[in-house]
Amino acid sequence: MPDPTNVVSNTHIVRQPIYDASVRVVGYELIVHGDSIGPEADVAAAGTVAQIGLNLVAGGTAWIPLSRAFLFGGHAGALPPERVVFEVAPELGADSAALAAAGRLKAVGHQLAIDPFAGGDDALPLLGLAGAVKVDAGLDRATLGELIALARRAGAQVVAKNVETHEAFETCKALGADLYQGYFFCQPRAVEGRGIEVNTLNKLRLIAELQDPEVDMEKLGAVVQRDVGLSYNLLRFVNSAFFSVPRRIESIRDALVLLGLKNVKRWATLMALADTNDKPHELIVTGLVRARMCELVATARGEKRDAEGYFTIGLFSVVDALMDVSLIELLRQLPFSQEIMDALLRYEGPKGELLHGVLAYERGDFGELINLMPAGTPPADFYAQAVDWATDAGGGLVAVPDAQPAA
Repeated sequence: MPDPTNVVSNTHIVRQPIYDASVRVVGYELIVHGDSIGPEADVAAAGTVAQIGLNLVAGGTAWIPLSRAFLFGGHAGALPPERVVFEVAPELGADSAALAAAGRLKAVGHQLAIDPFAGGDDALPLLGLAGAVKVDAGLDRATLGELIALARRAGAQVVAKNVETHEAFETCKALGADLYQGYFFCQPRAVEGRGIEVNTLNKLRLIAELQDPEVDMEKLGAVVQRDVGLSYNLLRFVNSAFFSVPRRIESIRDALVLLGLKNVKRWATLMALADTNDKPHELIVTGLVRARMCELVATARGEKRDAEGYFTIGLFSVVDALMDVSLIELLRQLPFSQEIMDALLRYEGPKGELLHGVLAYERGDFGELINLMPAGTPPADFYAQAVDWATDAGGGLVAVPDAQPAA
């Protein structure tokens, strides 16, 4: 049997969030794809899930597609039952041996989910084993309602997948879905006839000052200190475990001296963007993963001197969803170069090309980013680093509402 450690480096993995009606993440589906085929591919997939995948879910549940070969190769049983939900294709319900093997997994504590669930005869034997089913949010409302009702009668939890719009999310929620998967939360919520609200405009003006390419340390310090909530939260953040600074930072001036202009500018911008009470935390984490991934890949490609620009395009790829305003309207308010604007609006230029590749990778389309990587550089390693970094950073970026400095 091939050694998993020799083939994991040729295997690509990405996580996609699964969340409840409040958009609170409860787990992640792990999408794994290898360059090899046959038994070697299953060994690689198992090794990748064990070595990388479970760390990507940040303590939540990993939802893992279960192929027949993965099932019979002994890889499934090696994974911890309390951390995993296996997604079983409905055609396995017509395979008596596979059905029995799935039953054995359930008997030792593993959870099973049918994916996709379309209500066909093949899925019915599995319905008695599965604790959950996944239904496609793209189906028409009547069909979706029937499938959700059928699953509920069987006592199964319903996960609506491919939820890519706010309308699809609201429809699935109204029909009784329990959990959801898809990137609807990365889309701005359109409000007919509404311009940019005053609070949003004020925040954009602050971000524009922070992003001013001519800003120096004195001006940046003044901009941050002028906003009491931002300065308080920034100081709280830079004194957190994420930075592990050698001494306590007591002022924005201290932060500028110890961390430098670039770092304070970056983190102040992140704090300003994250300061929203009605957006899911996963949205800012998604922006951080994209930003760090763009930065890491750019550095690997020899573009370290412009790594900050790559970080910026990844981060600002979610700004329209954070503020519920069209991206073109937002960019009119910000002092970005034409290069960054072209990258964000049309995926043009080296930065836009890389951003598009990172977005494709995020959705499990791995080839585009792989073609942009230096030969022999595994994107899965960079992705794991980006997720780990974003998870740690995102935990400290939660702003304190109406924060006031200590007396």
